[in-house]
Amino acid sequence: MSMDNDTRLAMMNMRNDARTAQAVPARRRNFRRYRRIAGATVTAFALTLFTRGA
Repeated sequence: MSMDNDTRLAMMNMRNDARTAQAVPARRRNFRRYRRIAGATVTAFALTLFTRGA
């Protein structure tokens, strides 16, 4: 195969991958993990305030 054919095949594969990626519905994000991290941050901050006596 020539270089032109390789490039053309690569472009076709990228185009097909992009189409299939758009066809798949987006996944919902897992907000529990973020909520857990935020809760731990707030708890740590509150404990710091209480131990400093502020």
